[in-house]
Amino acid sequence: MLGLQTKYNLLHVLEGEKTLEEVIVEGPGGLRVIPAASGVSRMAQLTAMENAGIINAFSELSDQLDILIVDTAAGIADSVVSFCRAAQEVVVVVTDEPASITDAYALIKVLSRDHQLTRFRLLANQSRSVEHGRQLYEKLAKVCEQFLDVSLDYFGSIPFDHDLRDAVQKQVPVTVYKPHSDSAQAFRGLAQKVENWPIPKGATGYLQFFVENLFQSGH
Repeated sequence: MLGLQTKYNLLHVLEGEKTLEEVIVEGPGGLRVIPAASGVSRMAQLTAMENAGIINAFSELSDQLDILIVDTAAGIADSVVSFCRAAQEVVVVVTDEPASITDAYALIKVLSRDHQLTRFRLLANQSRSVEHGRQLYEKLAKVCEQFLDVSLDYFGSIPFDHDLRDAVQKQVPVTVYKPHSDSAQAFRGLAQKVENWPIPKGATGYLQFFVENLFQSGH
């Protein structure tokens, strides 16, 4: 998506050939990317110990990160659940399609019922308008309120945008390709919201990314 050339990826870290630091690729605007191993079935079948190893590896990075974004697959695979539990914020991305809504609800249900996560943020993707994004949130929030004991906050929406599709095809960030497009402005708005999110007061008890930092912030 960013046109980055990668020689190593997360699989090399799992197999002990490289450290996490060594597979990081520098992207535009100070963005640093850790490539996943696309199309490798083993990455979808990680053991609990391997998931824990990946999460712990982030604490060994020498450079401090402002924000870590983990882009998981859809569904409720063990690795998806492990990374959601390890995150300080869980953002569920959903489109107005039955399969996407079902996947989103299933993930929230598993994380709340089996792992006691109670707070989620919802991001509506490919929305036709601001109102459409809000309506999608309200649809899912109503179901969650009826059947689950969770808090579902509305994070915002990314509009369906031809400029975004063109940017993906050209492998250039839409904020660079068409900085004044609807989707680019939406991404900037989301980034500003993230900057205002409160810093966690301490660890949750689960294995978390940068858990040492959480313990320090809790004292």
